[in-house]
Amino acid sequence: MEHSYTTYFAEIYDDVMKNVPYQYWFRYLNDILKFYNHQPESVLELASGTSNMTLKLIELQSLNRITALDLSSAMISRAAEKLELKLQNNQDLNDFSFQKNTMSYFLQNEQRKLTIDFTAQNMTDFYFENKFDLIVSFFDSFNYLTDIDQLQSCFESAASSLTKDGLFIFDMNSLGRIRTIEEKSFVIEGDSYECFWEDIVNEKENLWQVKLKICPNNDELPCFEEIHSERGYKIQTILRLLKNSGFKAVDVYNAFSFAKGKNNSDRLYFTASLNKKRLQNNEGQLKKLYFDAKNRIDHLLVSLKYLF
Repeated sequence: MEHSYTTYFAEIYDDVMKNVPYQYWFRYLNDILKFYNHQPESVLELASGTSNMTLKLIELQSLNRITALDLSSAMISRAAEKLELKLQNNQDLNDFSFQKNTMSYFLQNEQRKLTIDFTAQNMTDFYFENKFDLIVSFFDSFNYLTDIDQLQSCFESAASSLTKDGLFIFDMNSLGRIRTIEEKSFVIEGDSYECFWEDIVNEKENLWQVKLKICPNNDELPCFEEIHSERGYKIQTILRLLKNSGFKAVDVYNAFSFAKGKNNSDRLYFTASLNKKRLQNNEGQLKKLYFDAKNRIDHLLVSLKYLF
């Protein structure tokens, strides 16, 4: 990933990803937390990008500390700018007043005090003095760790940063999805750029690459090229790496449902705990069926919205 996340890509990232249903993803996360009776006071988001999910996490009323981590300082800077703009314009942030100290924001209203920290660190090797009740990562960020040792290191860092009864929740593109992606090329036209997108699949290596050529609508600026690589892993490989990192219990779901995940599922969600019995503290089978039906319907409605 050393050539990914150029400064210019951080500037247009939100426009390229404008059709991603972040609010829906947040609703699913919220139901997972409800099912496991988890009301975290602190959360670490790995590979947070420009903070699209970070800003949704503010809606978790139990939180008093949010930390957003990304490898790219350009992404982190853009994320902080977006938060500050929303705070200044009071956009959906519950009348928070705020103070800023470098990349830390201290928010307060009549009901809550909340700290939001932005940090540029590598998710394969990070450290925090204070542990978190919840660690999350979205949008198949862990698939970008194409070396299994990087993935192991990431899980070890997560384990050392999580409280004993905390939850580690993340999604991944499944092995089946990586292998069946259709190779294609298309153009994304923005107000100030053109992005030439090419999907390349190496089924033998379980590797999906997205080749991007981004051309600003400015003759004084050159085109920028990036290659984003994702690797698919078997569920058993991920479970083994989590176990080796100290996680004692893991549930795997077919994304946006509460059905058991399989290698041919489209996207997978993993919920892991350091406490062997922690995941047994849940709302039970009837509530699982309710959350499953609720999210399947939600997923159908969101899918229809983007079809028409």
